[in-house]
Amino acid sequence: MREMKTLGVAAVAALAVGIYGASIAGASSHRIEKRVLRTVSCPTALGALQLSAFASNPTIGSANVSITTGDQNAGTGLLGLSNKQTRFGLNGTCHSVAKRVAMTHRGLSSFLGVSHAGDIGWTSVLCPVTPRVLLRFVIGLDASSKPVSATIAVRAQPKAGGGKSKSIGFVLWSPKRSVTYYSSRCVTQHQ
Repeated sequence: MREMKTLGVAAVAALAVGIYGASIAGASSHRIEKRVLRTVSCPTALGALQLSAFASNPTIGSANVSITTGDQNAGTGLLGLSNKQTRFGLNGTCHSVAKRVAMTHRGLSSFLGVSHAGDIGWTSVLCPVTPRVLLRFVIGLDASSKPVSATIAVRAQPKAGGGKSKSIGFVLWSPKRSVTYYSSRCVTQHQ
């Protein structure tokens, strides 16, 4: 009888350790293990930029951020990330620069709203832009190198020796919540 109690206590303890260990492993998948911080200059096409960001969308099965240029129906991606794919995509024509870009939504008069996990549909922002734009981003990656957070500032890049850059858009993103701000010169399109 005593052996059965000891065996029962050991089994419950092992089960508890197994459940506790699994919950730690599951929780760590959304913990930021590495941050990627970069400022890049990217060429634009047709004087247009499209910005789209949304939290986990059940119809798509993921949370995404996409910054494209050119024709809105067949644009060229500049920066893209998804919580279901490892790493993030940055167009090869973008190159690192040592310019200062403020990580703030100041100067952006329009607020797109908040997208929460489970929302269906999203809104894209279409903006007129200069021939080059500056992207400053901080992307948080989990242990498996999947994006779990991002802060992205998009600004017009003035010509060499030109004036101050103007803010175009700003995104605070995670799979659970996404917030987008944009310039008053931009227009929105619901998807």
